[in-house]
Amino acid sequence: MKKYSKWIVGLLIGLASLAFIAAVFVAGSNSDSNLFSQMVGQITGKKQEEKKEQETEEEKVVPTNKSKAAKQKVMAEDEDTMNSYGLYYDYANLSLEDTVKAYMDEYGIDHSQVAFSYKNINSNERFSFNDTQPMTAGSTYKLPLNMLVMDEVAKGKLSLEDEFDITNTQYEYQGEHDNYVAAFGGMMTIPDMQVYSLVYSENTPAYALAERLGGMDKVYTMYDRYGTSKSAEIKTISLQNKTTTDYFIQVLEHLWKDQKKYSEILRLTGESFPGEYYKSLLPGLKIDQKPGYVNEALNVNAVVYEETPYLVALYTAGLGGTTTASTEISGVGLYQVGQLAYVINEWHRVNMNP
Repeated sequence: MKKYSKWIVGLLIGLASLAFIAAVFVAGSNSDSNLFSQMVGQITGKKQEEKKEQETEEEKVVPTNKSKAAKQKVMAEDEDTMNSYGLYYDYANLSLEDTVKAYMDEYGIDHSQVAFSYKNINSNERFSFNDTQPMTAGSTYKLPLNMLVMDEVAKGKLSLEDEFDITNTQYEYQGEHDNYVAAFGGMMTIPDMQVYSLVYSENTPAYALAERLGGMDKVYTMYDRYGTSKSAEIKTISLQNKTTTDYFIQVLEHLWKDQKKYSEILRLTGESFPGEYYKSLLPGLKIDQKPGYVNEALNVNAVVYEETPYLVALYTAGLGGTTTASTEISGVGLYQVGQLAYVINEWHRVNMNP
């Protein structure tokens, strides 16, 4: 009897509930026709409120309340480095946006040439500048592309051990494609594709990854898995290779929140472009980054492991005098990306680190 007692109790409760609902409907025909709908509405409303409260709690912003004395202490400690780079600003009293503007004004960079989105991982504080302005994505598309592939691996739909034929893979540059076919005997594994698309930012292995998902056209329809931008014009990455930092900060959030699934992506982006982009003026600091360059664009998405870690999507246009017709990377522009990274990081050190 004990074996079925819980089942019987559950059945009785269910029958009683049905009887109650029926009674409500009958009563409704005579007196209060809205009683049942009111009851359901109250239950649904309560659940929606609970869900909203839960979501709010998950993204609750806890402002960093650092004393002025503590900020000035970091300013004093870092003063020599700031001066040596020519990047001394009033980090302790300016907002992040105004600090970046101060840098641009000093170096003659138009405000439209820079966009960024920043998130403090511990406090959830967010700051941004031109975050919905369309920017050329360049190779930064390879970050969410690799994440999409790892999602399929986690579901058991793709294998890390299998070799895939790349001889007929779509390509941007035939010479690069032919070199990969020759070097790998026409067959590559997903781990090989990840290494060369993330560490070296090559296009052929990126297109080979996209083929695992049905091709690049299909991939563009999948990018909203990691969020959508507030921009009315561009929600993720357009077919014209335009995007926003508001989208990419959400990509970074997914990357950070599911570190176990994306551990290999984080490891490889940690190895990418040592001493360049976000790493150029921040030696010794652990940074996982996925840069992107094409024509006028020099960009970088980074997870920065300061004492208080943070995420940043930094996109630029026309630094070093480049244009949409440029075919070579600008050394001046690349250095300016490093300067911007230093300015953002120093503001974070002064205001956000304990």
